[in-house]
Amino acid sequence: MAALAPRLVARGAHVTVYCRARYNPHGNCYREGVRLADVPTVYDRSAEAFVHTGICAPRACIRHDVVHLHACGPGLFSGVPGALGRRSVVTLHGRDWTRDKWGPMARSVLRLGAAVSLRAADALVAVSEELAQWCREQGREATRLPNGVEPHQPVDWDPRIFPMLRPGNYLLFLGRLVPEKGLDTLVAAVARAQLELPVVITGGSAYTPGFVAHLRKIAPEERVIFTGPQFGLEKRMLLTHARAFVLPSRVEGLPVALLEGMAAGLPPVVSDIAPNVEVAGDVGWRAPVGDVEAWTRVLREVAAASPSALEGIGAAGRQRALSRFGWDHVADRTMAIYEALAR
Repeated sequence: MAALAPRLVARGAHVTVYCRARYNPHGNCYREGVRLADVPTVYDRSAEAFVHTGICAPRACIRHDVVHLHACGPGLFSGVPGALGRRSVVTLHGRDWTRDKWGPMARSVLRLGAAVSLRAADALVAVSEELAQWCREQGREATRLPNGVEPHQPVDWDPRIFPMLRPGNYLLFLGRLVPEKGLDTLVAAVARAQLELPVVITGGSAYTPGFVAHLRKIAPEERVIFTGPQFGLEKRMLLTHARAFVLPSRVEGLPVALLEGMAAGLPPVVSDIAPNVEVAGDVGWRAPVGDVEAWTRVLREVAAASPSALEGIGAAGRQRALSRFGWDHVADRTMAIYEALAR
């Protein structure tokens, strides 16, 4: 929403984003007239989004014509706006019940949220073609509207920030450290490939401390570097100077981190799941999900590639990301959905 909401305001919408206070550093206003409203919740992996949306949905109906809910869990409340004389949009970002971090009860709730969204939402949006096809199989049409990406702003390398790295001499993973990202496959392949350049794993735990501890235990020392979550200048620096971007995930909706890596001109090295292929196309390298031997071969190929070859692949990826996944196009189509519903 940080990229989309200001563009919607510029197109004439009055936008309020309902936030969880822990994650909102901006106060009550974001740039270009976007209102922010902190609403309380229970900070628990299973209940956090559910409780927050349950409070927000009826409150949003007081001042807004259209209420836009994101993901399967919040979709449980997609019938609330209709009951209060308003319209609802639900964006499905993935089949969340397939993610490894959820237990049986949470998966059941997420499945129910998707089912309610299919029936109660006035408009349904899917971020990938795979999700749009799934909606059609359930008997409901969804507008395919992918996540967008901003042009990358490169920054110079500062060895004081990452003294353990050399620019151009590391592979970068960026994302949440959760099982479905396939990081166990990546770490095992790094150990087997015996690469001279390290793999940098950037991101934080998403209520998965046990999995993160397991990764750190099996990761070969000095070949896998965990930086923790990085934002702002530090994140841009890692994206600017990596050799390639790696994403071995088993489950994705539409991978925003991959879009960011490609927008930064990094050759993509991805698992062959449909959402990754939808973003990367035929640019870069692919390997089968969970196949350590295949990932070992691919990592060796990337390490051996010439600078000119990497530059050419990176340029093709940048052009694809910015031409197919620009935020302005997403904002135009989102605004069209809102206007149609408001009428």
